[in-house]
Amino acid sequence: MSKSKELQKLISELENDNKEKHKILPTDIKSMDFILGGGIELGSKVQVVAESSCGKSTIALQISKNLCKKNYNVLYVDTENSITKVMLNAVGVAEYYNNESDSSGEFVLLKESDFNTVSDKLDICLKSKYFHLIIIDSLASLVSNCYTDIYSAKDVKSLTNNNTNFESRPLNLFINKYSNLANKYNVAILYINQFRNKVDPKNGTILKEYGNKIVKYNSDIIVRIKKDKDYIYQDDNDIYITDAKVVGGKPQTHAKLILSLEKSNKMLSETSTNTYLKYGYGIDEILDDTSDKVRNGTIKKNGKYYYLQDSNEKYDGFISLVNNITLTNKKTKLSNEDTVSLEDGLLNIDFITPNS
Repeated sequence: MSKSKELQKLISELENDNKEKHKILPTDIKSMDFILGGGIELGSKVQVVAESSCGKSTIALQISKNLCKKNYNVLYVDTENSITKVMLNAVGVAEYYNNESDSSGEFVLLKESDFNTVSDKLDICLKSKYFHLIIIDSLASLVSNCYTDIYSAKDVKSLTNNNTNFESRPLNLFINKYSNLANKYNVAILYINQFRNKVDPKNGTILKEYGNKIVKYNSDIIVRIKKDKDYIYQDDNDIYITDAKVVGGKPQTHAKLILSLEKSNKMLSETSTNTYLKYGYGIDEILDDTSDKVRNGTIKKNGKYYYLQDSNEKYDGFISLVNNITLTNKKTKLSNEDTVSLEDGLLNIDFITPNS
């Protein structure tokens, strides 16, 4: 049976609408895009959970910068009042803060922790259809107005039932509401969450993310970030792995992060990968790119050794490999009249399979 013109038009409109609904926004952080199955999908809810000092906010700001570069608009809700001008400048998102350029996106920062106020502002922003990504940093710091209004009655019941503990009713209502609105307005939401100690009668004290089961249920993807025990320090020439928090009077500059997938509608759960955070700046692009090449097999690994085509040596460990690549790129930059960036040089290195 042939389709009428009206039916063909309807099907075409539905298909076009469906394509826009499932548009994926790559974060341009290779390890994060790998674990997210390509990037953050419009209309989806992504939750990133980690302990303190794992760089959650820095990574979220880096994602914001990379999306603004590509003309996407980001609303960042800072519930912890921790985002400073220094952080915005260091990560590189400051140039998009209240940006009015047509060639790039805008980064808008909202500092607020009260559920009701945040909800009112989010409703306005969603109705505007201006933003592509909303970041809530963090769920743990969202509080009921009984915490923010010193004139309200702070009875025991309100303090125990309306805070951000594991059974928080306002948090459940908040997640339920914006999970539905994200899909309706085709806006991606990135929830930053953190662990808390929860006493379990059977298992003792365990790490548990803030929120009840509804928070997990309404997240399409949940990424856990764990910091490796090694301390990583970078000077002008090399990167070192140490067992000390301070080297030469200076604190560590990098941390190895393990990203694991707890829940996903795209990939198998328990998928994991490694990357490296440069404190204050975000995921280190060279280290992240090298990790990606090891992961996809472009750089060949045999046990703990790595192999490059332009070297007869095998490199004992990942850090040794990175230092060699960095040195090679510096030499390339000095000898090339046009000069190339370290990232460009890294992309141009050829790799081979190790000899059996």
